[in-house]
Amino acid sequence: MPATSGTYNFQSVEVEILIREAYERIGIIGEFVEPLKLDSARRSINFLLLDWMDKTINLWTLRMAYLPLVTGQRQYTLPNTVSNIIQANLRTSTRQSFTDNGTAASSAGGIAANAFDGNPLTACISWDFGVGNSQQITFVGITANTEETYTLAVEYSNDNINWTLLFNIDPQTFLFGVNVWFDVPAPVNARVYRIREFGGNTLDIQEIYFNNNTFDFVISDVSKYEYNTYPNKYLQSRPSVYYLDRQPFAPILNLWPTPSPQYNCLFYSYKKLMQDVGLYTNTIEIPSRFYPALVWGLSWHLALKFKPDIADMMEAKYEQSFNTATSEDSEGTNISIRGEN
Repeated sequence: MPATSGTYNFQSVEVEILIREAYERIGIIGEFVEPLKLDSARRSINFLLLDWMDKTINLWTLRMAYLPLVTGQRQYTLPNTVSNIIQANLRTSTRQSFTDNGTAASSAGGIAANAFDGNPLTACISWDFGVGNSQQITFVGITANTEETYTLAVEYSNDNINWTLLFNIDPQTFLFGVNVWFDVPAPVNARVYRIREFGGNTLDIQEIYFNNNTFDFVISDVSKYEYNTYPNKYLQSRPSVYYLDRQPFAPILNLWPTPSPQYNCLFYSYKKLMQDVGLYTNTIEIPSRFYPALVWGLSWHLALKFKPDIADMMEAKYEQSFNTATSEDSEGTNISIRGEN
């Protein structure tokens, strides 16, 4: 019996290969695909991907993010990669504070307790609940005292000597005064927690939050018309609704009421813009199961330009392939429907 290849290269196909396959399907063979036709196909792929974003919610484009909330602030500019918000939750949690119950903070430099005192004017990084005491931390927040890129490890210990990794925070830039939140993937009960920088920079931190008792409360989206009917846009309370103003280059999230001090984090899921095609040697940011639909869709677009007599046939092939791919791009969860007499 012949051996199998043992490889799965069809899961990552270069853009140029997809383009040449699409041209061949409309009868234009490889050596006749000059640079202008390659460029035309690349443009068509970008428009096709934009069309996919409007047609359906593709699971691979769904992301989750945390938005730090500011007391009394009603508008927040979201990243320009956010196409639309799918669900928004107001997150509350309990901060383990610096008290007289034996807790202590420490640092290799600076005043470590300043990172836990709730005062952003003091800056620092471990937190010790004391012998015989432990807490399960589920949510970690960091507010930087300066704009800096940190590579962090969040670790825990039960003796303040031996440390175990809780989770890593990949290199990212922290902005001055902006609180950034992180979920703890696998919470544990521990006596001591610490944040350690191992990327070569020195931590300069306003506040660190080691929180638990995490709860999410769904807030509803409203239309622009309904949002405009609220008389006091700066009312401070627990946010209950949002309106997403989908501006061309960066969406603006409007909250109502504006956050009061105890509400400082919004957890939201969103539909992310797809990356453009880029270079011919790149791959496209789609699952491999969508390659057939992409090639048939590109064949249709190219037929409209170069072989209009077969465009209808290419469109039919594309629609069939796209429907097949999207039917597989779903969550296989069970639902229960109960009727009452």
